[in-house]
Amino acid sequence: MREIAFIGVGTMAAPMARRFVERDLRVRLLDPAPEATAPFRGEALVSIHEDVGDLIDGVDAVLLSLPTPAALLDVGERIAAGTAAGTLVISTSTTGPAAVKKVASTLAAAGARFVDAPVSGGAAGARKGTLTVMVSGPPDSVAGCAPVFDVIAEHVVPVGAEPGQAQAVKLANNLLSLGALAITAEATALTGEAGVPLDVALGALNLGSGRNSATAVKFPEYVLTGSFDFGFPVEGALKDVTLFGDLAAQFGLPVPLARAVADCWRLAVERGYGDQDCTRIATMYEEMVGTPGEKDER
Repeated sequence: MREIAFIGVGTMAAPMARRFVERDLRVRLLDPAPEATAPFRGEALVSIHEDVGDLIDGVDAVLLSLPTPAALLDVGERIAAGTAAGTLVISTSTTGPAAVKKVASTLAAAGARFVDAPVSGGAAGARKGTLTVMVSGPPDSVAGCAPVFDVIAEHVVPVGAEPGQAQAVKLANNLLSLGALAITAEATALTGEAGVPLDVALGALNLGSGRNSATAVKFPEYVLTGSFDFGFPVEGALKDVTLFGDLAAQFGLPVPLARAVADCWRLAVERGYGDQDCTRIATMYEEMVGTPGEKDER
């Protein structure tokens, strides 16, 4: 592999792109927000592009890191309009199966190869190259992704041969992760009201059966420290748990707990936390505890 293109250079993609540059590989970047590509400008191995056709011409792979299903659909159409036969397109986005299947079909008609490869591990994992990739797609196309995954991931988990299957697993993963984060915020609001310091409560919980990814990692590293910079916004959390609910509805599955998790993240957006880090849900609970009337309502 000699050159890779990124469409979308946000919180996850920027550190992934940096890892390729550090390995002396050429990187092409495209993002509508100038501030996203600004840290890379002037670097010898990096070129900034505005046109998708120019971006993808001659690269080994195109990696997509996009925030919404609509963005994926738009970019998929633009790649199809300018693609060369055989172009490998890897989507690391969490956008749900419906959008992925449509883009996969669009790109296949244009002669491109598409792999559904959402990632887990947060911005820290992207920086360290320790992401987990849940991947689905034609086996030969998935095999072609190996040089990319070797740079960004510690674990690569094939889950099926059809684009969209990896999305289903990723949505399940995010429901569990974001549900744990929300319930940990709720649980530690109670222990705090009982007069137990947060670090003490977390120490006990992590030695008990309540241990989870929030008590073990997110709260100690991003809440207790006051950094609140895990790297995933509240509005993104709401998007992902909503996509889970939408997929469950398509299958006719009753998911009362998923609806409760979505309601919690919707409340956080309504209270003005939408563009803030997901770990700020702990702050939301702290504020509700201190708000007259709301404490009694709960």
